[in-house]
Amino acid sequence: MSHTLHENLLLFFGWVIRGSFMAGILIVLVLILQFLLKNKIEARWRYWLWFPVAIRLLLPWAPESSLSLYNVLSLEAIVPGIHQQTQVPPHWKETGRISEAVVRAESSLNLEAGGTSEVPAPSLESEPVQESSFWWNGFKQIGFTKILMSVWLAGVLILAAKTVYDQLRLKQALRAGRKMDTPFLSAVFHETKQQLGVKRNVQFVASERIPGPAVVGYSKPAIVISPSLLITLKQEQLQYILAHEFAHIQRRDVAVNWLMHIILIIHWFNPLLWLAVHKARQDQEMACDACVLDRMSPQQNNAYGQTIIHVLEHFSGYHRQPGLAGLSATHKQMKRRLKMIKHFNKKSYRLSILGLGMILALGSVTLVNAKESNAGNVPQKAPVQSEQDSKAAVIYPEGDIDRELYKKEREQARKKAEAAAKALTPQEKKYIEDETNRVKKLSKETGDMYVLYHKYKDLNSGFDLSYWGGIEKFSAYEDYLKRASTLEGSILEQPANLPEGFKFAKARIEGPTEGKFVDEVRSEGKKSGKPVYAKKIDWKEAATIRLEYTNGKDTLAISKYTLDSEGSKKNGFFEDDFPAHVYPKYVFWHEGGFEYSISTTWDMSKEQKIEILKAAVQK
Repeated sequence: MSHTLHENLLLFFGWVIRGSFMAGILIVLVLILQFLLKNKIEARWRYWLWFPVAIRLLLPWAPESSLSLYNVLSLEAIVPGIHQQTQVPPHWKETGRISEAVVRAESSLNLEAGGTSEVPAPSLESEPVQESSFWWNGFKQIGFTKILMSVWLAGVLILAAKTVYDQLRLKQALRAGRKMDTPFLSAVFHETKQQLGVKRNVQFVASERIPGPAVVGYSKPAIVISPSLLITLKQEQLQYILAHEFAHIQRRDVAVNWLMHIILIIHWFNPLLWLAVHKARQDQEMACDACVLDRMSPQQNNAYGQTIIHVLEHFSGYHRQPGLAGLSATHKQMKRRLKMIKHFNKKSYRLSILGLGMILALGSVTLVNAKESNAGNVPQKAPVQSEQDSKAAVIYPEGDIDRELYKKEREQARKKAEAAAKALTPQEKKYIEDETNRVKKLSKETGDMYVLYHKYKDLNSGFDLSYWGGIEKFSAYEDYLKRASTLEGSILEQPANLPEGFKFAKARIEGPTEGKFVDEVRSEGKKSGKPVYAKKIDWKEAATIRLEYTNGKDTLAISKYTLDSEGSKKNGFFEDDFPAHVYPKYVFWHEGGFEYSISTTWDMSKEQKIEILKAAVQK
């Protein structure tokens, strides 16, 4: 490596470390603000609070100010000598000190992340840098700075290569999708596009290879929906989903996601930044929901929320790729979004003095550099304190996350949540956290299903029950059949009259969320007197079973679902109510409180479908 290149890389590396550390402090401040103002800050402004973090990481230079937060934290003493407008000193002794500072800064930021095991122990000492001989400073320059820069650069290159690979696969999957140009779907698509005020040219594509619904691409955006989801949607539900995706396009969320991803590649060693991007993507979804609800009548809020539930039941997960923006959420995030949807008020989406004031206040103290630098030992405590504050911000009873309860009609619910939180003792808070984490771990490790009764349901978004586990997936038919044979009631087996060339692809079995055990858990939970009561559910009959078969091109799916009281009124065999051009077409069979169905991605007669379905259902 040439001397000039080495100097430039060292300068850039120092800028990255310094910016990452300052952004880490800003991230902690944002998390604390969101926590303290959870009932008063609207969804859009909660999302915009993350923009100062991105600006801080992208600033090549910032003016000095006595108002800078970094005057108090004395960041210059942690990273001495690294400035955006200065050159690396030519003499070995000074570069040795710079190396030591860089090591300290990065090791402080990487206490919980990989990549620090190669740092020698002396770099973690808190004593001031001592005077030493020429050869020892030279060793530090080679052994510390060069290794750190090499590890960082390797991480950047690996993540960049993975990003390119993922984008190539995404484009390939998009090209393999089917453009939806039927009259019915095109009419719904263009009507929703006009409602959201989108002027750009947008494609409508159906693909099973992309986790949809999602917006793919920025310059030439496409809305992608899975065919297996599409056929389950009514016209109104399809409009809500399209509205959500058009809101992503209108808000330029794909471009924002790319920006966040590039920043994450450069600062991959900072665990706080990974957390910030994760939180920002969650807040992006809620802000997008608010954008859609602002263009709808209040009477449609409930239907929109039900559509969110319907979609996430089929495709619960994350859209992690930067080129995607879609309707995704975790179980916990889904509850947050439903609460926001339920209490949404159109005025809350418009100008907020509180939200604007917080962003301006954050920018005025964090987007400017320290006016002076102190070389004391105080900065050594800054990253530790930041970690403690960050942890304090996220340790709180699950579900107590109302954000839109500042209007009079929501004041009562807000007071209930505040009263419930205040009523908790430290022991109860710890018990709720420990018990919830224990159940999460058990359900993940054993595959068992657990139901949690929440004594303080106001802390669980108003719900007194939550479910963990109870979903089993199989990639081999023998494994599925072994498990299904232990169940009571009807099951699905591989039909002998499958079309030629079709082979088993995957299966899924889900436990019940309704039944006699629900009342039992509530009763036992109340008797226990505990803030959270967990019970393992040994269910005998599946609420949902799904088998999928493929010949490499087309898919055939057979399912069993538990019917509600409304669905139980319709018995016998019948086809879906969708137009003939919507695919894949379903045939349903209602009997004994269950719904059996078969769907194909190609044309097949109703009679043939019924025969295959009959052969699959084993009572």
